[in-house]
Amino acid sequence: MTASPHGPFENVRHDLGDALILRPLKPEHAKALGAAMAEIPPWSVVNWSAPSIAASLQREVPALKRFEVLQDGRLAGIVAIQNPFLHGPYLQLFCVLPEFQGRGLGHRLLQWMEGEAHKGGARQLWLCVSTFNTRAEALYRRFGFEQAGLFDKLAIDESDEIFMRKRLF
Repeated sequence: MTASPHGPFENVRHDLGDALILRPLKPEHAKALGAAMAEIPPWSVVNWSAPSIAASLQREVPALKRFEVLQDGRLAGIVAIQNPFLHGPYLQLFCVLPEFQGRGLGHRLLQWMEGEAHKGGARQLWLCVSTFNTRAEALYRRFGFEQAGLFDKLAIDESDEIFMRKRLF
């Protein structure tokens, strides 16, 4: 991973090594990501349509930085970080497309997030995960996230949302 002269989560290209690149989301990739995400959990479970996801990916939100994830030059997913949040960044959106899963990309992206957070003097990392999304929850727990709260039936009636935090101090 190469050092950046920019502040944390700057909307610039981030080279994580081994041909893994994060760069600002290109508008033309929002539609492709929306279509891919609508077919996989958790988005398919909550019936979020491809056009709705694509529109959401293009909506301007203050303090939210969206990065497309490229592996070997191919679109592999998306990461969206809200910073500042509660004394640290909030992982608002995290998706590694199925063909790229199981290769450690999720862990590497979380390492990048933590490194950027340290650069900005953050005290913790935040995220929210659906209780039905057990693979994602397991990844976050392995990375050191712990439950900080529970929102019952937030997205759908059949599931709760786990609000998670990783302390950096």
